[in-house]
Amino acid sequence: MSYWNYRVIRKHHKESDTNTYQIHEVYYKEDGAIEGWTESAVEPLGETPDELREDIRFFMKAFQKPVLEEQVKDKKPILVADDNSQQINEGHYFELMDRASVAVDYIYQFLGCHPLMRRESRLHGLYQQAEKALAELYQEAGRLEYEHTEKSSLSVKGSDS
Repeated sequence: MSYWNYRVIRKHHKESDTNTYQIHEVYYKEDGAIEGWTESAVEPLGETPDELREDIRFFMKAFQKPVLEEQVKDKKPILVADDNSQQINEGHYFELMDRASVAVDYIYQFLGCHPLMRRESRLHGLYQQAEKALAELYQEAGRLEYEHTEKSSLSVKGSDS
């Protein structure tokens, strides 16, 4: 059974030497290989506000997958994963740790202090699992940031000698 989803596609424009990113519908074969995609970008659509909100949610899921790049191979357009769409820089290590910390606070503000969390033990248990997972993410991000900072400071010290 074939299927489709929304994906972010990067197109390079030779004339202006610029890139654009847009959402397209991408269609897959049963084996998961890309079969085709919409020529033009798509926009969120719904016959009711709820349907529109749901379509936007599916648009947002496109950002959870690798960006696809439109290329030409054997005179045919193809889509390939754009592995260079997000370069890691010095600030990303601390930024992830900071975002994980904010997420722990948000999850408490929006879910942890909800009255049903105190009343329903199953909900409270699920909430605690989510909070624990985010706390572990924070710790792991902190470890990576520390290791990166140490590696950077060692390479600077090594070049001073």
